[in-house]
Amino acid sequence: MKAYRIMHTTANIIAFGLLGAFLVYFLLSYGGLPERIGVHFSAVDGQLDVYSYKVFGFYPFAAGFTLLGIFSLLTLAVKKLKKSGLDITEKGSIVMRCSAVLLLDVMKLIWSAFFSYWTYCVVHQTGMGDGTPLGIFRVFFITVLLSSPILFSEIRERYRTAPREDRAVPKLSKKSRYMHIAANVISFGSLGVFLAWFLISYESLPERIGVHFASDGSFDVYSYKVFGFYPLAAGFGLLAIFCLLSFALKKIRRIGLNVDEDGEVKIRGLISENIDGLKLIWSAFFSAWSYSVIHQTPLNTTFIAILMTFFLALLPMTIVMIVIIVRQHRPEAANDKKETDNDNLTGN
Repeated sequence: MKAYRIMHTTANIIAFGLLGAFLVYFLLSYGGLPERIGVHFSAVDGQLDVYSYKVFGFYPFAAGFTLLGIFSLLTLAVKKLKKSGLDITEKGSIVMRCSAVLLLDVMKLIWSAFFSYWTYCVVHQTGMGDGTPLGIFRVFFITVLLSSPILFSEIRERYRTAPREDRAVPKLSKKSRYMHIAANVISFGSLGVFLAWFLISYESLPERIGVHFASDGSFDVYSYKVFGFYPLAAGFGLLAIFCLLSFALKKIRRIGLNVDEDGEVKIRGLISENIDGLKLIWSAFFSAWSYSVIHQTPLNTTFIAILMTFFLALLPMTIVMIVIIVRQHRPEAANDKKETDNDNLTGN
């Protein structure tokens, strides 16, 4: 509980403190800004698309502090909730509350960072880029949302009031294991190759290079060449998050869906393959970014558009396939089939 309180307090200090620091930064810069400035960014390419009086530069703070306030109210509601409504022990209820509070704290940190970055771009009147920073924020946010049901399902399973059977976690098929190993080798190997390539090319690069791209693939941000490590750092960071999700999937005894054991194995395999698909997509994305930085050439927008299409299609396709598996592998359906087979054998 002590660790929980420390993490909860630290997250709130960072979230509110970061946004507060950028509010001070904006106030100090306010007098030097022109009367009309860019205050909003396109969701497509991250460039300034709305210009208005500089007083509207306070918008990210209004939105940011409002969201932090909403998450704080949700946190208070979770703390005040006396019963979770689940068939779990008192300790399980405490663990569930603490986990919910910490997940809300993670969301606070994500949105605080997002609106702080927005303020930085408003103060310097620069775009948010070609949509990549926005995409990264979305990935973190979606990752938290997707991991929440898995976490709560495991807590519910571990702390049920009724005794649970101590069963082993269903193992993935041999095909899924081979695909998992191959995806990890390709994704980490690709970024590793470009890291080595960038290190070899580092000395020959000029001191200031293009490190970020506009919506048409051309450079829109130039900085010191050390920032050329950014796509590699972001890429390895995302791969590490996906590896943690894969690890959590292996440790969860039940996925919380009403399916038989064969259906559970299939759903685990499907989720594992989709996580590996995300690794491959983002590894290819950051590898292409790194290639363009090393050669100082425009980013191939067609290739990136294809990758983003796969990324956006992955989640809805996964949900549809899980629904199909659940319908095909319900325990009731298996029992009905067994009874039908028995009737056929007895001639009824």
